[in-house]
Amino acid sequence: MSEEAWEFCRSILPGVSRSFALTIPVLDGELYRPVLINYLIDRLLDNFEDELDRDNFSLDERKMMMDKVVKLFNPASKDYFAEVNEIKEYGKMMPVAPLRELTEKVILLRKAYDTLEKVLKDFSHKWLREMNLGMQKYLTVKIRDFEDLNEYCYYVAGTVGGFLTDLVLHLSDVSVSYGKELQSTFNSSGLFLQKINLVRDVRRDYLEQGRVFWPLEELGISNSGLFKRKNKETALLALKKMLDDIKTHIPDLVKYLGALPDNLPGYRQFYCINNGLALATLSKMENNPAIFYGKKPVKVSRFELQKLLKAPEETFKRRVAEFFD
Repeated sequence: MSEEAWEFCRSILPGVSRSFALTIPVLDGELYRPVLINYLIDRLLDNFEDELDRDNFSLDERKMMMDKVVKLFNPASKDYFAEVNEIKEYGKMMPVAPLRELTEKVILLRKAYDTLEKVLKDFSHKWLREMNLGMQKYLTVKIRDFEDLNEYCYYVAGTVGGFLTDLVLHLSDVSVSYGKELQSTFNSSGLFLQKINLVRDVRRDYLEQGRVFWPLEELGISNSGLFKRKNKETALLALKKMLDDIKTHIPDLVKYLGALPDNLPGYRQFYCINNGLALATLSKMENNPAIFYGKKPVKVSRFELQKLLKAPEETFKRRVAEFFD
C-alpha cells in the first residue's frame, strides 16, 4: 500500500469520528485496513448527504455528488479522475477541517482502496450502493412510524453491519449455523447503534438541520413541540417509546456476539466496545429531560469508558444483564 495513502487514512480517522477512532484500531490485522478504508468511504458519502448547507445546495446536486462517490469506488472503474476532481472541489464547502481534508484528498482514499483484495472491494461497493440508495430516499421521505425508522436505520447503519459480517464470513471458518446466526442478526446491531445516536443527538439534529429522525407521527408530537417545556410529559413518553423500541434489539446483540468466531478476538472487542458504550448511553437516557433541554448531548463518563476499554466483553455482558434483571 502507498505509505502516503495509508498514513492519510490512519491519521484522518480521529478527526472524523472520535468513537470509531477508539474501536477500529483494536481490530484484527486482516480486518483493520478494509474496515478503516470502508468507514472513510461511508463517511465521505455522508459528507454529501448530511454536511452540505441545505440553503446553498439543491437536492439534485446533493444526490448527484453522492452518486459520484459511489461511482468513484466502483472496483471496475479504472478511469476515475473526473470523479476525484469533482469531489475534491467540494472540500472547501465542508463545515470542519477534517471533513474538508477527507474530501479534498479523496484521491488518497481511492489509492488505499485500490490495494484491497478484489472480493473485499466487491463487498464494500455492494453495501455502499445500498447505503446510497436509502440515504437518497430519506432526503425527501419523512420518518412517520417505527417501520420507516427501521428502514432508515438499516440503510445508514445496518449496511455497515452487512459489510462487516461479509468480511467475518470471508476471513473465518464459521460453521453454517453460526453463519446463519450472523446473517440474521447483523441488522439489529446496526439499528441499535443508529437509534441510540438518533435519540442522543435529537436536540442537535433539530437545531442544526431542522430535522428530527424520530417517528413523530406515530409518537403523537411535532418537531418543535418535542423541545417545549410545556410538553415535557409528552416528550418523555415519546422518549420512553423510543428507548423501549431500542431495547428490542438487545437479544440479537447477544446472539451475534455468540456466533462470532474465536479467531477474531479484535473484532469481538470492537463489537463489545461499540455496543457496550451504546448500552451505557441507553441507561443514561432513561427518563432524562436533558435529551430535550440540555445544552450538550448525554454522554458516558470517562471512568465508565475506561472500564469498558479494559474489559470489553465482560462489561458488555454485564450491561446486557442489567436490562433483563
